[in-house]
Amino acid sequence: MREIESAIRGVLMAKWDPIGVSDEPQAADEYDSYIWGIYGLFKKGANDEEIAEHLVKIETERMGLTDLEGKPFASQQALLSVAADLREILTSVSRKA
Repeated sequence: MREIESAIRGVLMAKWDPIGVSDEPQAADEYDSYIWGIYGLFKKGANDEEIAEHLVKIETERMGLTDLEGKPFASQQALLSVAADLREILTSVSRKA
């Protein structure tokens, strides 16, 4: 389970990082509360669009990060890329288990 946590944490910090804390060592666990929700979606067979939508909801509903029109800052394409990276790394980790 630690390998899964570490893998998801790595992608969230390196590729997603909506609040820009990836270069702060003391913030390494900033997104940990989202790890198991993302993993749960992966285990249920969610596609990249569903994972990207989950990330949008985290950014907009839980973090309150929107532009002046209430739209998310991250583009759909950027979030799909994060989702694809999450899927790739989780598939790899799952194969090892």
